[in-house]
Amino acid sequence: MMSEQHIATARGARVHRPILEIAVQDVTGARIAARQGADRMELCAALGATGGITPSYGVIRLCAQAGVPLGGEVLIRSRGGDFVYDKDDKATQLAEIGPALEAGASGVVVGGLDDKGDIDVTFARDLIDEAHEQAARLGRRIDVVFHRAFDVARDQHDSLETLIELGYTRVLTSGGAPNAMEGTDSIARLVSQADGRIQIMAGGGVQPQFMAQLIDAGVDALHLSARKQFHSLGGPGGGGDNAVVERTDEAVVEAAVRACKG
Repeated sequence: MMSEQHIATARGARVHRPILEIAVQDVTGARIAARQGADRMELCAALGATGGITPSYGVIRLCAQAGVPLGGEVLIRSRGGDFVYDKDDKATQLAEIGPALEAGASGVVVGGLDDKGDIDVTFARDLIDEAHEQAARLGRRIDVVFHRAFDVARDQHDSLETLIELGYTRVLTSGGAPNAMEGTDSIARLVSQADGRIQIMAGGGVQPQFMAQLIDAGVDALHLSARKQFHSLGGPGGGGDNAVVERTDEAVVEAAVRACKG
């Protein structure tokens, strides 16, 4: 399994092969990602209902043992909705970083905006500082990723420069579009602007049949949830009589791996 995004050919040219990241919500999803050959996971909970919040310690610990080569990076997000956080939201997210890393996360996925729609620089700095401090305590190296709050920032060019200055590893983005395929041109511009200073990971509605155009845009990584929904009888206190349950779709993961590596 490659740990770099590029490989050299015999003539010295560079052939692009982005890292493939699968968003999973449970241990079964993590095992599917490992079995099908994904490079990395993002671990989250309540993806369909909220856009993703922080998963439990137990889920993180067990998913970290699934055998995905680059591990699982944990979404740190205390609630759904907008990305403008009050002091309690911020305190909660900062407090969740250490336990996530202790449970085995290979990195954290964080972010926040101010009420003007710009990166909340103070909070973004606190998040990355806390992540590195906790990683140092554990004797580990980690990634710190800025999530799709980036896509609703009012100026992506300035926001990217801010994240580079703060030292973020990677940004997850659809290019500000409803999905990454529609945002391909914007993503390509972000790749050009980044110029290797920060990784650009395309995510948001990514489907295997459209991954080639995102690879051609030069992204460092591709991110997709590969999830399917089915109904389950919840009963009282269990989500109602027609609860929606989300699971990782192994066939979609298999197709994504094939599209990324082919």
